[in-house]
Amino acid sequence: MSRLKRWTNNTLNFIEDRIATTRRPERILLIHIAKTAGTSLRRMLQDEYGPRLVYPGDFHLQRLPGGVYPLGSEMLRDFATLPPHNVLVGHFTAAMADLTPRRYQTATFLREPIQRSLSMLGQFSRTWNTPVSALLEDARFLADNIADFQTRILGADGVCDPHQVEVVDDAVLARAMQRLETLDFVGLTERFPESCAVFDDRFRTGISKSIRREVVFRPEGHELSEFIPRIAPLLERDRKLYEQAVAHFDAVARLDAAA
Repeated sequence: MSRLKRWTNNTLNFIEDRIATTRRPERILLIHIAKTAGTSLRRMLQDEYGPRLVYPGDFHLQRLPGGVYPLGSEMLRDFATLPPHNVLVGHFTAAMADLTPRRYQTATFLREPIQRSLSMLGQFSRTWNTPVSALLEDARFLADNIADFQTRILGADGVCDPHQVEVVDDAVLARAMQRLETLDFVGLTERFPESCAVFDDRFRTGISKSIRREVVFRPEGHELSEFIPRIAPLLERDRKLYEQAVAHFDAVARLDAAA
C-alpha cells in the first residue's frame, strides 16, 4: 500500500471514529432519589435508548430478585459483568460516581422535601398496609426514609448505599451542597417538563417530547397534608439543600436560554 493511500485510510478511519464518538450517547449515572419522579424519568430514558440499555430498567427488573434495584454496593461488586448500558440507575448515593470504574455523566432530581416525604409515606402506607400514623411512630423508618433523606443521598462520602450513612449532620449537608454544584444535571420534580428540556440540552436526548408521570401516590397533591407538622422538623437540612437546588437550576436555565 502506498504511503498516500495508507495516510488516506488512516485519516478516514480517524474521521469515522470521531463521528461515531460524537453520535454515541453519553453514559449517564442516574441517582434515583425515591419519590422524585425517578421511575418516570427512567422509563422515558428506556424509550430514548431502548429498554435493555437502561440498567436496571423494566426489562432487567422483571428478572431480578423482588423486581427491585440491586444495592449500589452489589452493582459495584458485579460491575464487570453488568449488561451493556447507556444509563446506570439505582437508589444509590451520589458517591457512587466516585466509586465506579467507568466515568459517567451524573444526573438526579430533587423534590420539595415535605412533598417528597408525604409521597414516601403514602407509598409505604399502601405497600405495607400500615397507617401513616403508625409509620410516624417508627423511629427506624423515619431515619431511613424521611429525615433529611435527600441530604443523605447527596452528602454521602465514600459509601454508595443510603443506609451506610449513619448520621446526617451539618457536615453531610455541606458535602451535599458541594456535590449538587458538581453534578452534570440536577432537575426539580416540581418543574418536571422544564427540567426535562434542560436534560435534553445537556445530554442531547429528546425526553421532553415524551413526558410521562407514573407511580404518583398523591395524585391531588394535598393528601396526607395533616401530617406536615409531624415531619417538617425532620427536614431542615433537606429544605436548605432544596433551596440551593432551585437557585442552581434557575442559573442553569438562564444560561441555556441565553445560549
